[in-house]
Amino acid sequence: MVNPGQAEAFCKSVGNKEEDQATILIIGNDGGFVRYDLRTKDGEVKVLRSSLFWKDGLPSAEFYERFTAHTWKYTKEGYIFIEQYHMPGYDGAPGITAIRVKPLDRSLRELNRQYVMPLGYERNNLLITDWSASDYGALDFYDLYEEMYKLKYGDYVPYEYGYGGEEYEVPEKELEEVIQTYIGIDSTLLREKTMYQRESKTYLYRPRGMHDAETPYEPEPEVTACEEQEDGTLKLTVNAVWQMEMQSCAFTSELVVRPLVNGAFQYVSNRVVPLPDSNGAVWYTPRLSQEEWTAFYRNTQ
Repeated sequence: MVNPGQAEAFCKSVGNKEEDQATILIIGNDGGFVRYDLRTKDGEVKVLRSSLFWKDGLPSAEFYERFTAHTWKYTKEGYIFIEQYHMPGYDGAPGITAIRVKPLDRSLRELNRQYVMPLGYERNNLLITDWSASDYGALDFYDLYEEMYKLKYGDYVPYEYGYGGEEYEVPEKELEEVIQTYIGIDSTLLREKTMYQRESKTYLYRPRGMHDAETPYEPEPEVTACEEQEDGTLKLTVNAVWQMEMQSCAFTSELVVRPLVNGAFQYVSNRVVPLPDSNGAVWYTPRLSQEEWTAFYRNTQ
């Protein structure tokens, strides 16, 4: 964000229950924007939200609404969270807006886009568990296969998801080529960490189903610091910004990546940084164990 002074002063006024007003513009890549006109008095925040987009070279208003913030929060990391009230039973998208007020260095934003956001926190535990080349810990390589396949090929794995306990045999070259593009694990160890079938030279692969589907609205990663190591790797401090829970630092880890030629890279390790107020990565649902999978999908048939 640029020119944060007015927004920061407004946040201070809210905390002091003083009368104040501010305008925040969020600019889109297409030149359109969302505008927040904020007014506060006695600690209450009133919001006028509007937007403009371009159609056939002409500006057009998209929406316009007024509401009183049900919850207002300004965090030490520099985020404003605004919650719009919804009646009990409402099943639409959560009415919570997150706006970063304090500027974040452009180089950190670029590192985030290049190395962290492609996987993020969606359906994988790369950023939420301790692992390294000497000990891959609880890293789930089936989660990574699905997400890294999209990263490598720009498409989903070629196996249908289902709810009846589907199983597939993935050729060893296919799975190993995907994983080893982004993690320097040798094939022998990868096979030990997965359900490898030596006779057919395939990996037994079970897509997630209804019993281990993930909850929606997981956090977004944000790189807040970078340290270049002597071996040329980069240690990135990554915070989980969880809009759904109005938390700008719900989880923190130190991710090490190794830049390669032509924009390629590999993940080297991750270390979870303990936080006193964190409840852990509660958004993540582990895949079913062998016993759980059998109980759900085979013992009932």
